[in-house]
Amino acid sequence: MDAEAVLAYLDANPDFLSGHAQRYGLKPVQDRVVSFADRQLLDLKDRNRQLEARLAQLVRHGEQNDQTLARTHKLSLALMKALTLSEVHSAILQVFSEHFGLNRVAVRLWHDAAANTELYNARQDVRLLAGNLSAPYCGPYANDEIISWFPAVPVLQSFAQLALREGTEPFGMVVIASDDAQRFTFDMQTHYLAQMGELISLAMLRALKA
Repeated sequence: MDAEAVLAYLDANPDFLSGHAQRYGLKPVQDRVVSFADRQLLDLKDRNRQLEARLAQLVRHGEQNDQTLARTHKLSLALMKALTLSEVHSAILQVFSEHFGLNRVAVRLWHDAAANTELYNARQDVRLLAGNLSAPYCGPYANDEIISWFPAVPVLQSFAQLALREGTEPFGMVVIASDDAQRFTFDMQTHYLAQMGELISLAMLRALKA
């Protein structure tokens, strides 16, 4: 059979190559057959698109991290300027409201030096909860006592709970709440929150012991 006969057969049977693509190293793509070289080129383009999407995702994460670092720096500066317990508390509320867009923040302390302040709360369930927080908690759960620290409206959907510690011993808690269920989730990284908890702990202890 000569070449013309083969070509005539293929013209008369357009599905032949698609049906035998694997045998001849061909790949059907959207009802057409491409050569092995073309297939490699298409696969390379697919990988390039995947890499571009991954790179764009990494850039977004980097920008978000830079933004969080800048906001944490603002918190550090505000806490350094605050001298009294009231000033430290006000600095926390102001920074989270102005720079993080979070205006539902509660601070409670059971340090002896805070006993005569509005921040004092020595409830055993809260102290036990703080003691069990080896890392900041993020998610939809908060006990009734914590929920009572916030206004009833809006309904809060997610919480970040940070234990304040002197050494390893907790002496207070900071709870940040949001009506957005996706603001604080189980799978989010808590590295920066942990750093903020350390900064707030140091500022609080400095003011409490002044």
